[in-house]
Order: sequence, then C-alpha cells, then structure tokens
Amino acid sequence: MLVSSTNIEAGHDALATGVALLDRSHMGRVVATGADAFDLINRFSTNETVGLADGDVVVTILTSDAGRVKELLTIVRRSATESIILTGTGAENSVTGWLDKYNFGEDCGFTVTTESSAQITISGPKAVDLGVPLPEPDRMIAAEIGGVPVEIAHVPGPSLPSYEVLVDQGERAGDVWDALLAAGGMPSSEDAFDVLRVERGLPARVRELTDDANPLEAGLEAYVSFSKGCYMGQEVIARLDTYEKVQRQLVGLMSESGAELSVDSALKAGEREIGRITSTVVSRSLGREIALAYVRKAHAKPGTMLEGVNGPVVVVELPFSAV
Repeated sequence: MLVSSTNIEAGHDALATGVALLDRSHMGRVVATGADAFDLINRFSTNETVGLADGDVVVTILTSDAGRVKELLTIVRRSATESIILTGTGAENSVTGWLDKYNFGEDCGFTVTTESSAQITISGPKAVDLGVPLPEPDRMIAAEIGGVPVEIAHVPGPSLPSYEVLVDQGERAGDVWDALLAAGGMPSSEDAFDVLRVERGLPARVRELTDDANPLEAGLEAYVSFSKGCYMGQEVIARLDTYEKVQRQLVGLMSESGAELSVDSALKAGEREIGRITSTVVSRSLGREIALAYVRKAHAKPGTMLEGVNGPVVVVELPFSAV
C-alpha cells in the first residue's frame, strides 16, 4: 500500500486547490479482450462503447433490466480487441460475472488484474502543472513515470475530472508514487476525497449508486446516451426521461440547528416519509456537517424545509460550493 495522508484537511485542500495523489489500487481492474467485447459491454450499459478510437476513455453505467444501477464503469480502449475496465472496489468479479452470464460463444474474455496491477489517481486543478505527461480530455496515453511504463487515462466527470495512472507492474507502483511526489503531488486519502465528493454533490457506489437507484435520479445523465441502440434497461430509462417520470432526486441537505445528520435516516414532509439520507461529512469548505439524500422530486427544490430525525433540515442546491 502506498502512503496516504492522515490529515483530512490537507488532503482535501490538495484535491480542491492543488494537485493530489490517491492510491486507488483497491479499485477493480479488468482487462477485456476479443473482437466482440465492446459490443457486449454496449448491450448492457448506458453509454456508447462501440466505435471508440484507440486511446478513447468513456464512462458508462451497467444497468439491470429495471434500469437500475449495477456498476459505474470506466472503459479505456487500448485497441480494437483490448480494453481496461475500471470498477468500484470489490466489484470486478460481479461485473465480469454479469457480462459472462450473457456471453453466448462470442469472441470476448475478461481477466481480473486488480491484484497484479496498481492504480494512482492524480486530481486537482493544478494537475496540469505536475510536470508529467497528461492526456487530452477523455483520452489515454502510454508514458513512463519513475522509469516505469504506465498508462494515463483522463476520466471524464461532472465536477471531479481526474487522471488515472494505471501500472501493469503493480510491484513497481512505489517507484511511480515516489516520482509523482517528487514532481510536486501531495498525498491525499479516501476520507478527504469523500468530503470533496459530497461537497460537489457526486454519488458514490454503495452510498447513492445502489440497485435501488436509476442513473437519472442520481444525476448521471452525462453517462447515458439517449441515441444509442437497445441495451438492458434502456426502455425504462428512456420512458423516465421522455415522460419526466423520475420520482426522486439527489439533493444536498444542511441541518437548520446544526444537529447531527445520520446516514440512512428518514426525511419527512409532515407525517409522510419522502426520502433518506445517503452520505454525511463535515465540510471543509463550509465548516459544518452536510449530507446527500434522495428525496421525492416534489420536495427537491432548494430552500425546501424537511424534518430529519434530529430536527429540521433544508434542501440545498448542488454542488455545495454554490452556497
């Protein structure tokens, strides 16, 4: 394991205003091979993965037949017959199992490489000043850092674009990390990232991205193609969009009294439960506890007052930095 910062404030500041480094080797990595791999992924996820050029990077959402989120994937195309799939922590085997379930003799295979490889995230507004090769938006390049061959992928995101440094020789990740530190990167941590994530209003796996949520209520429209052909869950998602039938919305919350906000606690309008809190952090930027929650759309307007388990809360526009 590479050395992360134990100072959440310093790690947050590096992410928000400087250039931060995060050891993301715990995230899932899968190598997909075969002429039919891109087509198979395309048939089971929301974004277009067919027709990519070598070096293209795209984020897509693996969905169920009910249009619910199974996993957020980043696809990094190496060639016409090979790509890297980046998944959430511990999700690589469920992703490959789901895709293999629908592989009926097609030319594709999936190899989990999480244990043998490593992943380092470069993030922050000053990442371009780090002095290492960085790709154009939504692209991947091959490079060398600290004498180690790597691939660097720019991952598109609504508020937190990042560069993922992919190290096939996982045992040499320390050399890459040390070179990035020497170039001016600051170590951060998952705890610091989580604070900034909530401040920016971004959903996370397990917290907001569950099999109870669909991509539209999670605010992930940027990763949904409404013009591509059929994929699993496409009809449900298309109907939700066309007929404005999305029932819930991801919103920000703050306590009116400063009382504690509790994950998975109910939110009420009068006597009716209209939502639940999904994430809470103490905001470095605002100096107070904030939360993300799914609430019924009729109660999602900024300024709406709701009743939490510890007192009244107010709906806040996302991202919180707009407050």
